[in-house]
Parts: sequence; structure tokens; C-alpha cells
Amino acid sequence: MAAMAGKLAGKRALITGGGTGIGREIAHTFLEHGARVIICGRRHGPLKETVDSFKPQYPDIHFVECDISDPEDVAVLAAKTRELLGGLDILVNNAGVSERGDLESTDLKVWDRVFNVNLRGAFVVTQAMLPLLKDSGRGANVLNISSNLGRQAEQHQVAYSASKAGLDMFTRCCALDYAEAGIRFNTISPGVIDTPMQDHNKGELGYQEWRSATEQMHPLKAIGAPRDVATAALFLCSSDAEWLTGVNLPVDGGMCAR
Repeated sequence: MAAMAGKLAGKRALITGGGTGIGREIAHTFLEHGARVIICGRRHGPLKETVDSFKPQYPDIHFVECDISDPEDVAVLAAKTRELLGGLDILVNNAGVSERGDLESTDLKVWDRVFNVNLRGAFVVTQAMLPLLKDSGRGANVLNISSNLGRQAEQHQVAYSASKAGLDMFTRCCALDYAEAGIRFNTISPGVIDTPMQDHNKGELGYQEWRSATEQMHPLKAIGAPRDVATAALFLCSSDAEWLTGVNLPVDGGMCAR
């Protein structure tokens, strides 16, 4: 049976990039705490697998295939959200892509691909969902999943870091613009999280070398898990954080302390 109590009891949530990794774990955590959830993304397989996995225990989870950078796709997503959930209380802009490269090795196609998902996608989805969030009134909120690389520069991350820094400022601007309406906007900036996004690095280095090197990057000498981000997301999207907006919460094993 679906959870009937919890920090998000009765809340309606949309999570982009919800088929794998951090997005999937946020969906699971929100369901555990009573939310009704839609996940969206471009790949049918992971979305269906996630919904099929959770649905026996949490029937009120749905998926919608969507290219978040395409306004026409997102308009359909907004209509489906209203149809399936009857409105929206929480939007989590989690979908993201990463491409390594410096100024010379990053061509315009790569730059556009990273920005289309990481920043344009968040803009298009948030703009389309704003009427639903306004209808929900005070307490509605938007959570954007950024990265510690939006705060700290690293070599060969010019497109990814720039897109995430833009996402951070987008969040802060929206927090001010919609504070009077009672709609909160916050950001989480994870460190390295063990998700499929790390598969390429694991393949290049070998798992043990990747793990050892990655642990050393974090002062707490550990690698983050999707659950670490999901529990932070639960806090920021619940009434426990009703006095927080425009916040960028690092979930990075201490990297931001340097």
C-alpha cells in the first residue's frame, strides 16, 4: 500500500531525470514519505523499470517521457502532470549531463548539449510548471540539483561547471521573484555521488582506483550515495524548511569547506 503519512503526505511531486541515480532515489524517498510522484526523462527503459519496481508498494507513481529542453514536450508534461496528479506542489529539476573538456576541446555541440539539459531544461520546465505551483499556494517549492563544480572550479569542466553555476544563480533569482507568492526555490550541490554518471570514470580508472581517488577528494574520505542527496531533498522540500529559500545546500563530504 502507498504510504499514508510522512513529511510529504498528500504532496504532488515531479522529478526530472527520475529513472536512475539521484532522481530515482529522490522519487523513492518522496514516496516513502507520502508523496504522489511523476518521474520524467528521455529514456523509456529506466523510467518504466523504476515505476514497475516501486508501484507494488507505492501505486501513485507515474512516468512521462519528455525532452526537457523542448517546450512542446514540456507543455505535454505539464498537461499530464495536471491530469495525473491534479496539480503540483514540488518540482525537482534533477536531470543533468556531464561532458569533460576545456575551451579548446569543447565544441559548440557539446556546449549546447550540456546547457540545454542542465540550464535550459530547468528554465523551460520551471516556467511551464509555475502556474501549477502558483495554484498550490504558499508552501510550493522548486529544488534544483546542481553540483559542487558550480561553486568550485576544476580543470576540464568548462561547460558542466558553467551550466551549474548558471543554475545556482537561476535559483537565487527565482527565490527572490516568487518569495511574495510563497514559492520556495533551493539548490543542492552534491559532491561525487556513486551513480551511473560515474560509470565512464570507473571504466577508465578501474573500480578500486576510482574509489580510492574519489574518496581522497572528500574530506570525510567517503563517496556520496544517492540516498545522501535524497534525504537532503526531503528536508528542503518539506515543511521543515519552510523558512528557507535561495539556499544552496552542499552535500559533498566537506569539499565546500576547502
